[in-house]
Amino acid sequence: MNKVRKICLIIVACVLVIAAGVMVYLTVQSGKSSNSASEVATSKTVSKNKHKGSSTSSSSSSQSSSSKESSSDDQSSKFAQSGWSSDQKAQLASFMNRFGTKMKQKYKEYNGQESIETLAGEKYPDDFKMYSDNSKKTETINIGWDPSLKKDYDYHVVSIFNCNVGNPEQHITYLFSVHDGQPVALVDQTTNGSDCMVKETANQEVRTAFANIFEGNN
Repeated sequence: MNKVRKICLIIVACVLVIAAGVMVYLTVQSGKSSNSASEVATSKTVSKNKHKGSSTSSSSSSQSSSSKESSSDDQSSKFAQSGWSSDQKAQLASFMNRFGTKMKQKYKEYNGQESIETLAGEKYPDDFKMYSDNSKKTETINIGWDPSLKKDYDYHVVSIFNCNVGNPEQHITYLFSVHDGQPVALVDQTTNGSDCMVKETANQEVRTAFANIFEGNN
């Protein structure tokens, strides 16, 4: 009987030890599973926050861009409503007088009544069948005299200044224009043929002065 009792006690002890071991294992595994789930949740939260931040940044950038475009459109719209003012006309005439003196050139401004004739035989603003320099001659520029900016032109010419250099057919004619709401100082120095070729002037002083007067920075 004593032997049987001892064997039973040993079996019970083994069962208890095994049961305790199983409980410890299950507890450890449960803790690992909980930590793993927490990292996934944290990872998702960070990812979401990054995406949210990116979206906010993109939205802010888009709003900033829209604001700039709106500001530019407002300026163009405001100018389109008022047209080329008498004050701007006087400022540009004053600049061209100083510029001509500096360059030892005498510029004549179109006064809105009497046409200006160049040594090449062009008459402004009557002769406005023009081609862009470097373009095909079949592609004319939709350009015309329009200080009010009300007519259907791509290039609205608001002011014309011409200097006849003195040599046969040589002249410098500035056509101060507005294209897509922006100031563009075109120059015509055509000497041969009846087709007028124009391009944006390379003279930075003239370009800057016209842009400042156009934008009201003077």
